[in-house]
Amino acid sequence: MKKIAKPHKPNNKRCIFTEGINYFTTGETSIWGTGDKETLEFLDKEKIKGKWLNLAAGDGRYNLNLLKKADFVVASDIDESALSKLWHTTPEKYRTKLEIKVFVITKPFPFDDVSFDGVFCAGILHLFPRDIFRKIFYEIDRILKPKGKIIIDFATDIKRVSPDGKLIVFENEPQYTLDEAKELLKETFKKYKIKIQELQVFEEEFKASNPPYKFSCKGVLLVAEKWLNDC
Repeated sequence: MKKIAKPHKPNNKRCIFTEGINYFTTGETSIWGTGDKETLEFLDKEKIKGKWLNLAAGDGRYNLNLLKKADFVVASDIDESALSKLWHTTPEKYRTKLEIKVFVITKPFPFDDVSFDGVFCAGILHLFPRDIFRKIFYEIDRILKPKGKIIIDFATDIKRVSPDGKLIVFENEPQYTLDEAKELLKETFKKYKIKIQELQVFEEEFKASNPPYKFSCKGVLLVAEKWLNDC
């Protein structure tokens, strides 16, 4: 894959949450750091096999964790520059089981029904209002095989503070509380076997985000298994 430096412009009104940056100026690691402690620990212990979709993978914060376990990973995002960085920072020995796919998460996914053993998604779904979240869930459910697994890292009670001390809130951001998120996830995944773990993310500084800010939040780590008779 060639290096793609052209930024993808954000449009929050249309639910296009991109950074609008050239990812090849941001260093080897993800602009979002190494990942949430609880999520990393879970991925290290969890049994992950078969073909997985890393939905809204960005520049690859958790992608290598999936590649080390799954048989194949499709890393997807709307931002081709972010995915290009993901590809070029992936060790060559893992690229044979990695595919890059650019598409818009709020539209029908470009995959066949029941074609994935698992779907992982972190750092994005909390930005969508309930109606759009449920449309995304419909597509996840459609492409997931019976007994397939969904892992979602869903941020709540978010606090972003700019370098000048101002609070940053994205336009039309739902700003879910922990209780609201748990209610939404339990209702949406009511036909799944689910486990929910509460998260606490202490202040991190994201210097490469646009704009840069200090970030802290609560959150939910959801693990959901699709019942066999819901295929």
